Amino acid sequence: MECVVSAVVENRLGAPPVAAEFLRRLDVAGTVDRLCPGRDIAHLTHGQVIETPASHRLTAPAPAVAGGGLGA
Repeated sequence: MECVVSAVVENRLGAPPVAAEFLRRLDVAGTVDRLCPGRDIAHLTHGQVIETPASHRLTAPAPAVAGGGLGA
C-alpha cells in the first residue's frame, strides 16, 4: 500500500493551552467557586472568570496597561 502526504498543517499554540491545563490541574476555578459561590443566573462562575486574568499573567507577565502608577 502506498501513502502520499499532500499537505501538512502545523499549529503552534504556545503558552495559553499550557497555562489553562496548569490552572485546571490546580483546580483554581473549583477552589474559587467553593470559596465564593455564584448565583444560578450567572453565565460564568467566579472561578471561570478568575482563570482568565490568571492565565494572562502566567503567559504574558508584562502589565496589560502601561502607565505611571497610582495617582498618575
